[in-house]
Amino acid sequence: MRENQESIKRRKTKKGKRAPLSLGRKIILVICMIVFFGSAGVLLDYYITGMRAQNALTGLNDMKQGAEDMVTDKGTIIGEYVELYKANSDIIGWVKVDDTKIDYPIMQTQDDPEHYLHLNFDEEYAASGTPFMDAGSDIFIPTFNFLIYGHNMKNGTMFHDLLKYESQDFYEKHKTFSFDTIYKGGQGEYQVIAAAYSKIYPKDSTKFKYYQYAGITTESEFNEYVSGVKALSIYDTGVTAEYGDQLVTLSTCAYHTDDGRFFVVAKRVDAKQVKPQ
Repeated sequence: MRENQESIKRRKTKKGKRAPLSLGRKIILVICMIVFFGSAGVLLDYYITGMRAQNALTGLNDMKQGAEDMVTDKGTIIGEYVELYKANSDIIGWVKVDDTKIDYPIMQTQDDPEHYLHLNFDEEYAASGTPFMDAGSDIFIPTFNFLIYGHNMKNGTMFHDLLKYESQDFYEKHKTFSFDTIYKGGQGEYQVIAAAYSKIYPKDSTKFKYYQYAGITTESEFNEYVSGVKALSIYDTGVTAEYGDQLVTLSTCAYHTDDGRFFVVAKRVDAKQVKPQ
């Protein structure tokens, strides 16, 4: 009986008290806490930095004022964009998609194609960068396809909302978006003809590479591009384009596969090329 009572007592003692952690477990616990709080700090910094960049770009809308047109050697800049041009002459346009955060200036530096990959409008470092046009596209020739890149930021900024076009329901309510060049005659509404997933393929791949069609200048290239993007499109928009139409392609990263991409192609509604005046 005594042994049974002592055994019960020992079990109660074990249940009532936890065994002290060993030194090794304490070290592991500390390391886990450091990693957790460090990761949380990095994530918080990522979102805060991203939102600052977003707010800075959004603030540029305040600079779009009704100033007088300004004549340059490249063309006449309409008053709305004069102050932005004076602040940074690399700006060549503005894109806006309703009901999304996409409402941004478009930059271009043909001598340094990815200059704005991680720079903001003021040319300061920003992980989110600023949307920019491929060096192969030229608003002054003009080429038939304006290829524009923007980051897919996890905080929902830059071209993250472009992926809303994977939903046909979203497309049905947003069949058009606006893209303006800053030069007189370059303002227009664009009608979506295709929305698709793709990826960056090896150089020797025979796959259709939409990102190689920034500088379309011939009818054969144009028809090949339209055929390629329509074949990839997630859904049939019922809209196509004909040689002579001006196209805009908005492109961003996607994470369905390695080096994934998502892009939306649209044609100018009036179906006319307009050379800046």
